[in-house]
Amino acid sequence: MWTRRLGIWEFTTGPRNIRVCKRDNPTMAPGVETLTLAACAGGVVLAGAGFLWQKACKKPPIWVSQLDQLGQPRDKLLPGTVVVCGGSVAGIVAARICADHFENVLVVDPDIENPGNRILQWNAAHLYLCLFVTGARRLWKTFDDVVKNVGGRILPADLQIHYSGVELPTPHKDYAAGDLPDTLLLRRPSLQKALYSLLRGSPNVSVLPGTVRSFQPSSDRSVVESVTVRKSDGSKENLNDVALVVDCTGRLQGGFKWLKSAGYNIDDKIKCSYDPNLRYMTCAFSVSPELEARLPIPAAQRSTPIAYVYVPHDDTQSCFLGLSMNDGNVIQILFGDTGMGYLPQASNELLPFIERFRGQKKPLPPWLTDTVQMLVDEVEPEFYPINLNMLTFMQYHLLRPRTLPSNFVAIGDAFLFLNPVHGQGFAKAMLNGITLNALLHSLPHSSQLPANFSTQYFNDSADPMNALWDATRLHDYGSTNCVPMPGETKETGWVSRWLGEKLISSSTRDDEVASALWHVRQMLASEKTLLAPTILWKVLLTPSMF
Repeated sequence: MWTRRLGIWEFTTGPRNIRVCKRDNPTMAPGVETLTLAACAGGVVLAGAGFLWQKACKKPPIWVSQLDQLGQPRDKLLPGTVVVCGGSVAGIVAARICADHFENVLVVDPDIENPGNRILQWNAAHLYLCLFVTGARRLWKTFDDVVKNVGGRILPADLQIHYSGVELPTPHKDYAAGDLPDTLLLRRPSLQKALYSLLRGSPNVSVLPGTVRSFQPSSDRSVVESVTVRKSDGSKENLNDVALVVDCTGRLQGGFKWLKSAGYNIDDKIKCSYDPNLRYMTCAFSVSPELEARLPIPAAQRSTPIAYVYVPHDDTQSCFLGLSMNDGNVIQILFGDTGMGYLPQASNELLPFIERFRGQKKPLPPWLTDTVQMLVDEVEPEFYPINLNMLTFMQYHLLRPRTLPSNFVAIGDAFLFLNPVHGQGFAKAMLNGITLNALLHSLPHSSQLPANFSTQYFNDSADPMNALWDATRLHDYGSTNCVPMPGETKETGWVSRWLGEKLISSSTRDDEVASALWHVRQMLASEKTLLAPTILWKVLLTPSMF
């Protein structure tokens, strides 16, 4: 209660008669003064909450801090054999990581060096995010030298992305010394062969040409005891003494089928899918060094991983487009079919296709169309079309504990198959590998995997995988021909898409927003960064330019 004594107002409360004193103010009654104090206290609380919110949102994601553990072998290797099912990029990364933790690692793949038609994006244009390159450097100290020897270029990750013709800034100001994180410019076949040559340097890793056909569980189904493989000569072999099974079968997601066939009670509802109904095409021009030198590509674009990327804000008007100068004097042009309804099938259709672009805020640069014209006039391109259908997320983390065998994990597209045009595939596989490596390092004194190992791995992976699935799925729902997941509609995620356009608009005007967007896209920051008060406030206040 308030009392007045000798011109001083005193407020006492609580069992200990806590006293707050204020000198008499002829213009302020005790009740008003109380409200003033409460408002000040509330302001302090809100400011403190805002500070904590900002700090929490800007905190680096756990997988970035776990990068330091990559490439660090444990003191005593775990006994048994790791069976890696599939030898593409996810399989190579998984095998290299497991070599630091287990006595033996066996990669089962029909042809690990040249999978060719077995990989959907084998000849497609590729983008490698910073997280992948950073992780690969931790796993292989000679990574840079090996990829350079096959024609690759390590370059700062200035991707030259233009959203409806408007360039999205790269945060060079965050890296004043010119040490912007690196990416890699190299075609998929060349990179995969380079990674395989690096993997062969691990003495406890071997390769078995063949295909996994089934799992055999223990009597209590707590573990996978053996794996049956059909070898290249048609014979079968049972692999025993299995310490860990890693599903790296890509979009086939074979582990899900093999587990169900082995009698594990896995609900089909954990398999979430939608159909982007997307076609895209990579045109590859093999050019002479003389022609490459004559192309009117500006010097600044020649020193970037991708010379130009165009992304439409309204795909009823135009498609996406990318041009890159790759190893072996190969120029790749990537086209995506969205609202335009067709893709070029011959060299004389390329320029008319580009000229149909509509709705951009800024037109394509003249040097781009001039470059395409010169390429068409002097070189006959090769066309690599892709029809992209179902994209799938195996939500193993939703299963009850102990449903899965304790020695099963999935990495890469076998876990989460995203729309490849977002360029996240290699980085996503590396992120899964980082999570697996950190979990294995958390068992320093174990002689075998604990009973909850598989459950823990998928739980640890759930947040970043859910974020990637939600972000790309909801973005794709805005595409003309996309067919959403059952129970969702094309309107699902409209708020996310609306905020996305405001975010891009704000990034062209504010360095902090541009930096946050770039780091999230490179998977060096989590999507929570975009919810930091100083960023979210700017985004909400910025009018959309689209």
